[in-house]
Amino acid sequence: MANNVSILFWLKSSRINKKGVAPLMLRISYNQQRKEFSTGFSLEPSKWDKTRYRVKIKTQEANQINQYIDETKAKIMSIFRDMVLNEDISLDRLADRFLGKDEQTITLLQLVKYHNENFKSRIGIDFAFSTYEKYDITARRLESFLLDHYKKPDFRLKELNHRFISEFDYYLKSVHKNDHNTTTKYCKNLKKILNVAVSNNWIESNPFQGYKASYKEVDRVYLSKSELMAIEAKSFKLQRLQIAKDIFLFQCYTGLAFCDMAKLTKGDISKGIDSNQWISIRRKKTDTRSAIPLLPQALRIIEKYRDNESDKLLPCFCIQKFNSYLHEIAELCEINKNLTSHVGRRTFATTIALANGIGLETISKVLGHSSTKVTQIYAVVTDLKLSEDMQRLKEILQ
Repeated sequence: MANNVSILFWLKSSRINKKGVAPLMLRISYNQQRKEFSTGFSLEPSKWDKTRYRVKIKTQEANQINQYIDETKAKIMSIFRDMVLNEDISLDRLADRFLGKDEQTITLLQLVKYHNENFKSRIGIDFAFSTYEKYDITARRLESFLLDHYKKPDFRLKELNHRFISEFDYYLKSVHKNDHNTTTKYCKNLKKILNVAVSNNWIESNPFQGYKASYKEVDRVYLSKSELMAIEAKSFKLQRLQIAKDIFLFQCYTGLAFCDMAKLTKGDISKGIDSNQWISIRRKKTDTRSAIPLLPQALRIIEKYRDNESDKLLPCFCIQKFNSYLHEIAELCEINKNLTSHVGRRTFATTIALANGIGLETISKVLGHSSTKVTQIYAVVTDLKLSEDMQRLKEILQ
């Protein structure tokens, strides 16, 4: 019998996607048997050292992948040495212990934990914390669903069927009072997690493959021109409300998400291609480039806080306080809408840009979206814009 185990990391070049990256795989071999797993990482083949089985370049992402490789090798060898001492060597048991499970069949919550821990380790590299939070909530909803509905702490993957996700859907709506779109998001998250089990050959096919759910159209809250002017004209005695007003208006005239605005520094302002002042950053959520020519209204707000000792471009609160202050501002300005940070981003897309003839492609670039399909959610075609466009069409036809 062989007295050692082989651990190999390799790129699956046959599965290079449109972005030119291939999945990094792990292969464990013992006694003429082998098991393969997806590590969850992907990279360009040119960055992979085939002889040293490591990432060549020196970046934060490369260091994390190389650290994962070293730690995984050490973990597998530690498990293997323990099995040798106990004379209980089996590739199946080795793989099970590596994955953190002792039973032969992986369970649903074990899979969710495996997925979420891997996802969490990549926050700030290719995933955002806000996305991880949604998967974390999905896990907690599943735990309560299994206990409440099935009276059991876990569920074997092979026992899952279409009825399970239908009952989970109903549970989210009836017990947790989630709306249709939130429920759809959690169910789609669960379906994506099951794809990890398929790619690792833990199950033959996704038991929720036939589950189809689409998001319903909802009214997107944004400010009209008159509402925006009402906030601009209003002066507040409380400094916290005045600052909240300024940074909200900055969102309305730049389209920046709160997380991107909060991390802006004075160094993020530079001369653009037209020699005017631009903001040039990479979006925190998607890591896409966002280049924004600054409108006069935004420049005036920057000038107001130019003498701050901090390197931060603008003063900022935590998102919870900011939204709380915006609720106060809406009430004082007699605006009957749920005013939040995200309303500023939609107001830019709809009232500032689209209503003034700016095309979706340009708005998409400013917002840092990967496609105009995402932008359409933000930029709502208002009745006023529709009326103006149809009037122009009438004039052309006449």
